[in-house]
Amino acid sequence: MLAIIILVTGAMIFLYGVLISFGFIKTDVSGDSEIDKKLLTEKERYFWGRYNAGLQLIAAGAVAIFLGVTLYLA
Repeated sequence: MLAIIILVTGAMIFLYGVLISFGFIKTDVSGDSEIDKKLLTEKERYFWGRYNAGLQLIAAGAVAIFLGVTLYLA
């Protein structure tokens, strides 16, 4: 049962990361802190919010899917 929960959660995380990376879910850079606005350009903040976060979620989802399949088959 735990393996199925991990598998479904991993699939949802993976899908959310794909949606962020491909721009279906927009990232808003206007809410960034003043320090971020001073240190990074708007383009850099957009990159980090969209691609870095999306790729991290894709990786976390893939690992969770792998773990869920491994636990299910074990």
